Amino acid sequence: MNEKKPMHDLKNLRHQIDGIDLEILNLINQRLEIGKKVGIIKKETGSRILDRSRERKVIEKLSKINKGPSNKELLRYIFNVIITATREIQKPKTISFLGPEASYSHIAALAHFKHSGEFAEQPNLYEVFREVDKNQSHFGVVPVENSIEGAVNHTLDLFADFDLKICAEHYEPVSLDLLSITGEAYDVKKIYSHPQALAQCKNFIKKKFLHAKIFETASTSKAALLASGDRNIAAVASRQAAHIYELQTVESKIEDYSGNITRFLVLGKDMPEPTGNDKTSIMFATSHVPGALFKALEPVDRARINMLKLESRPTRHQNWSYYFFLDIDGHKQDRLIAKTIEEIKNYSLSLKILGSYPVFIKEEYGG
Repeated sequence: MNEKKPMHDLKNLRHQIDGIDLEILNLINQRLEIGKKVGIIKKETGSRILDRSRERKVIEKLSKINKGPSNKELLRYIFNVIITATREIQKPKTISFLGPEASYSHIAALAHFKHSGEFAEQPNLYEVFREVDKNQSHFGVVPVENSIEGAVNHTLDLFADFDLKICAEHYEPVSLDLLSITGEAYDVKKIYSHPQALAQCKNFIKKKFLHAKIFETASTSKAALLASGDRNIAAVASRQAAHIYELQTVESKIEDYSGNITRFLVLGKDMPEPTGNDKTSIMFATSHVPGALFKALEPVDRARINMLKLESRPTRHQNWSYYFFLDIDGHKQDRLIAKTIEEIKNYSLSLKILGSYPVFIKEEYGG
């Protein structure tokens, strides 16, 4: 008798939760419908869709009247997602990413845009740039560097071919699994993945799957897709890919080094206004003469500006000629930054400001 009562209570509580979930669903949809009407009025009156001060006040007000047990962080996260969804329904955004689904570019795009918007997968990085350039997508999300393997050179090269701006950055932790249909190590004859992912777990593969043939793919999720059709193929991919492509885990967390993080850039047509915590990215080319790069960077040192990153890539137009990619602290609208960039330009054959955008803050995506 005593055993039946807890089970009855549990069933009753779950019934109450189901009812509350239904109410929450209905209320969210009501809020979105009202938000849609607000968007129509904003369009008619010429008001901006994005109103950060209004959004901040909403969350602050709710935090003050909150009696728990939800804490401030949970409250902020939930209502940030709801407010973002309301903003998107007023003006839906299309976000291109390197597909297929469950690639780390897809995961980063979902995290940065808080799952709000229309997400369009692209077969390669060129198509992500092209979709934004042709106004087919509002934004694109592309990988630019990995904490273990360094720069994604193809992304850097494409900045020379397109006149797009960096609107934001996003850092996504990377954990790699070996996935297959059966989940059995003895079935693995071939291993597929993106070159960066393969490089990040090369010691694991060499130690445990020396017999397997290695093949490169355009993305980790493309590898998972291929693995879903052949029991002898294993994919190095994300845990999310296992769920989407119905794969089993052969081994998890196979990356050679922990703390693996990939930095992504959000591409668009416009740069955001200064926030007080920004960075600026530029690319420039110098003459192929001794001391040219030193002279171009000297203004940064003279202004005591923090240099965050420096990479070089061949221009592909002339032998032994290079583009340099430079990240510095500050926004291009800051007087000191603007003056320094102008001085760098004086020592350069060409210079392009790729973007000024907020420095990524981890708590923004609840990580």
